[in-house]
Amino acid sequence: MAANKKINVDNIFTLLDNRIGKKEERMVIPFEDFLKKAVESPNLIFRNVFQLFSDMIYHYITEDDEYRGDPENINYKTINCDRLLVNDTDTPFFADLPLANRLLHLAEAFKSGSQQNKMYVFIGPQGSGKSTFLNNLLWRLQEFTHLPEGIMYETFWQFDERMLSPVLSDVVKAALDDYYKTNKKNPTKGHRQVLNVPCPNHDHPILLIPRENRREILENLLSGEMKIKIFNKKEYEWIFKDDPCAICQSFFQTLQERLDSPSAVYKAIYARRYYFNRRFGNGISIFNPGDREPEKFVSTNEAIQHELDIHFRDSNMVKYIFSRFAKTNNGVFAIMDVKGYNEKRFLDLHGIISEGVHKIEDIEENVNSMFIAVMNPEDKEKIKMHESFKDRIKEINVNYNLNYHEEVKIYFHSFGKQIRNRFLPTVLDNFAKIIISSRLQLTSDALKSWIPDPGKYKKYCDDNLLLLKLSIYNNKIPRWLSQEDYNSITKTVRRKFISESETEGRSGFSGRESVAIFDEFYNTAKKKYAEIEENKSKVLITMDDVKEFFNKNKLYSDRVPKGFIDSIVRLYDYDIIQQIKESLFHENEERISRDIQNYLFAVNYDIGESLTSPYTAENIDVSDNFFNIVEQHLFRKSLNPSERKKHRDEIAAKFISSLQEMQASGNNIAETVVYKDLYELYMKNLRENIIRPFIKYAAFESAIKVFGTAKFEVYDARTRDEVVFLIKNLVSKFSYTEDGARQVCLYALHNKISEKFTD
Repeated sequence: MAANKKINVDNIFTLLDNRIGKKEERMVIPFEDFLKKAVESPNLIFRNVFQLFSDMIYHYITEDDEYRGDPENINYKTINCDRLLVNDTDTPFFADLPLANRLLHLAEAFKSGSQQNKMYVFIGPQGSGKSTFLNNLLWRLQEFTHLPEGIMYETFWQFDERMLSPVLSDVVKAALDDYYKTNKKNPTKGHRQVLNVPCPNHDHPILLIPRENRREILENLLSGEMKIKIFNKKEYEWIFKDDPCAICQSFFQTLQERLDSPSAVYKAIYARRYYFNRRFGNGISIFNPGDREPEKFVSTNEAIQHELDIHFRDSNMVKYIFSRFAKTNNGVFAIMDVKGYNEKRFLDLHGIISEGVHKIEDIEENVNSMFIAVMNPEDKEKIKMHESFKDRIKEINVNYNLNYHEEVKIYFHSFGKQIRNRFLPTVLDNFAKIIISSRLQLTSDALKSWIPDPGKYKKYCDDNLLLLKLSIYNNKIPRWLSQEDYNSITKTVRRKFISESETEGRSGFSGRESVAIFDEFYNTAKKKYAEIEENKSKVLITMDDVKEFFNKNKLYSDRVPKGFIDSIVRLYDYDIIQQIKESLFHENEERISRDIQNYLFAVNYDIGESLTSPYTAENIDVSDNFFNIVEQHLFRKSLNPSERKKHRDEIAAKFISSLQEMQASGNNIAETVVYKDLYELYMKNLRENIIRPFIKYAAFESAIKVFGTAKFEVYDARTRDEVVFLIKNLVSKFSYTEDGARQVCLYALHNKISEKFTD
């Protein structure tokens, strides 16, 4: 038994050897080998902390531009930040789309090179999770530097004893011998001792090529597309403008004086992986309000300084001193909440951010760091800043969440994903929308300029069109809009919406309150259905339960915009009718798809032409009759010929734009925005009359009630087939369970909700 345990322990240590780091990743490499790596992977080797941060964002997020090809697209994307801010974190942060797009724009700004000499302040109300957001973001940045995609290099010096001093004291030799016996990863060179000196400022090794020579050296070293980028893009200006730190400069100059050629100096220069480690302050340092300022602002390494003094034989020749800013040079210096000691710390950064240097005794220290702070809005008043410093501050809002999908993820994190199984589809989303509505402003200039008469949507939306606003923040333009309003959401209107999102979410239910309210509601609903489910099939939580909960809790409902809960029930009812229509639909969808593809091809040609569609290979005679076959399902019957022609021309223009996108992306016509819009509109109008048998046929309701039981078999074959078809489609297309599908059909019939949406 003991022998088996020993074998298991041996296996564990073998496993640890394989898992904890790779030897080659910890080794330093000669400057010559570093240049070879630069030739092989210039996009990875030549980057500073801002480029690293940008690459990290793009590495962890996934993005999708749902309106690619739309002429009115403003590049507002659907972004998933789970890998960046949620997965494998102690406390997940769920970013809504407005914040995710702000973060992506920040990464794009860093890529464009417009990043220097600024303080980036993440600002938001208490309870918005901004501290969690920054902690997770910086933890992911640290993780990224340990991945092959996140490689960063820093300067590392290795001084050969013969290079520096022909004679070493016996004491120094003994000390060095002892050191190298216990530190095998830095061996002696042919029995000659080596003094290892890391650059405390984490200088990029390329900076050790004199600035006046870098352009010529890189001109000969690089080739291809990356060479063009490095020589022309602003983001790479640092390569040609920055200088090494004073310590590295003094090493270089002193060795130049001692050695025969500059190439001999580079024998002492090495490159080492630059790993960020927040705990030790390497690459990332975060200061909390209670962190006092250190008594000593100047740091050194006495052992290294002692050896340098001996080797260089002049203590004034090289001073190995540096400040705390050295540890985050080419890294991140973060202030967590501008309170307490952080108030002075924040203001003291003014000069450093403006000038990019810091004085240590008589030495100027370069400071090329990313400066970040987290701040509550009210703390801005406590900090009296010079106008010049205000110009250096870039604010990024981290407000309360405005995306109901992310709000639901917060509930999943708190209570488990299994809670979804207790709700009818979309009911849980609607609960989240009610919470989020408290965070929205009631007035919107963007909405007023776009839809001056919101009353026409009273069947589907609230008086303030907050539900419409929520959809747009979620990057969805709902199809219940009229065709005119759908077509008239221009770039200007969309930009106004995104601009307004900056000031949304500063009040209302906080994240903590949201979780507490949901907990109360969920437990109330579970108790209500516990007795019912003892003798019946499972009953799911409905919108009636949500409405009843808020109506009974005035402390909550009074903070929700007036009429919003009733409006969300109306929209829920509307969506249910659309789902039932979709699930009853039997039409030939492939034929409809081909008709729309032919139509999109033909709208750019004149009446009377004969064509062959490149998308369907079908022959087309362009005529009024041909257009009318499709347009009867797209346009209102009351449209006159000139109005119909105007809509047709708009569709033609969108299709031309989509063709360019198709050529660039390699997508087919069915993946374009204009095709998807027409297909959805065609289907919507085609389904308008399909629900009548569902409403009028009394046996339908009776059969649904007993679906899944022996009594269902007494109904005629046609009724059974229609009910099975309906239930099956509700399950497959809209994620209902069979019990849930039956429950929602009966809800629609009992409440006669179809009649509410009959024109």
